[in-house]
Amino acid sequence: MDSRWFKEDRELPQHEQEDAKAKTTKSLNAATVFQRKLERILTDMISEGDRGDEDFDKPSWQRSHIANISRRKALKEVIKLIQI
Repeated sequence: MDSRWFKEDRELPQHEQEDAKAKTTKSLNAATVFQRKLERILTDMISEGDRGDEDFDKPSWQRSHIANISRRKALKEVIKLIQI
């Protein structure tokens, strides 16, 4: 699990951190259905973007291609973050 999920917990006083981290972990584990569905949606969005790279006749194809690559990279970063 990505440590960024616990940033707020680490800002609490030392004696409260362990309990807060346990609650956060429990909440995140309970959200597995949401996580799976969101990951599937993002993966589908990546696949849809792959098809847009084949329109070579477009005058601005190179810019579109670079934008699609950047978008896919961002979506993959989100997928990596939500993997619990």
